[in-house]
Amino acid sequence: MPITALDQNELRASLLSRLSGLRAPAGVHGTVSHGTDSGVRVFGYCVQERERIARSRMEHPAVVVVLSGTKEIWHGDVAQAFPAGVPFVIPAGMNFDMVNIPDPASGRYESICITVDDVLRQALRSNLRHLPVTGRIPDRLDVELSPALVEAYGHAASALSGIGVVAVAETLARYRVLEVLLLVAVTPVAGVLMAVGRREQVEAIIYADPSHPWQVGEVAAELGIGASTLRRQLAGAGASFREVLLSVRMRAAGALLGSSGYSVMQAAQAAGYASRSHFSRRVQAVHGKTPRQLKAAV
Repeated sequence: MPITALDQNELRASLLSRLSGLRAPAGVHGTVSHGTDSGVRVFGYCVQERERIARSRMEHPAVVVVLSGTKEIWHGDVAQAFPAGVPFVIPAGMNFDMVNIPDPASGRYESICITVDDVLRQALRSNLRHLPVTGRIPDRLDVELSPALVEAYGHAASALSGIGVVAVAETLARYRVLEVLLLVAVTPVAGVLMAVGRREQVEAIIYADPSHPWQVGEVAAELGIGASTLRRQLAGAGASFREVLLSVRMRAAGALLGSSGYSVMQAAQAAGYASRSHFSRRVQAVHGKTPRQLKAAV
């Protein structure tokens, strides 16, 4: 049965209750860590005055829940507002203006943020083989709550509050946070969790189908931007579209040749090469071995 608006309100209230143990103590302002850089990257943030953060750019995607007040995220002239108890995703590699608005009753704005860093993204890829890889930003960044997601947040909050108490707490917290992200990863915002900068977004799109004769305009359309804009952004990252395309195809070639299920010609075709000789020269230049040598190493 579909979840109604009333159900969502009840789930929001339940989520806020389950996360209450992660609220910052009275009088504490700014960022509060609930994890470690080597383990889970979960942070709280609390202010008592309305603040605007212009042109904020995230290095990694983040999953956020406002605990008190409201957050507005502006991308150009378009704004989305997220009240307390609504999980949402902030994409990486894009400039946003953010406004944190304290709750009128408590006078506090407070949120909890899960940073989806390289370790967590790899864990997501390992657990969900069919996770969407497009870097297209969805129209809405909020995540519809479900009883399972509320329960997962509750488990994560309990584990995070136990870090430093028992030796296994950090490992448990990492798994509990991953449980939250796995549930978020099956919602429409899934692709945002996996794509970081423009280069990684482009790589993800190409890697999903390396045999396709990709043109810069096609990839730009997937990202919702123009071809010239994409070229400029890739140049700012020190790469051209052709360089990224070749790099991804060679990564795919290495993986295919490392599988006993592909012949050299099948690997060449799957990586987007019609000419076996051209494929062989490129593989040797990149991997330092011929395709047959790579196959022999399997």
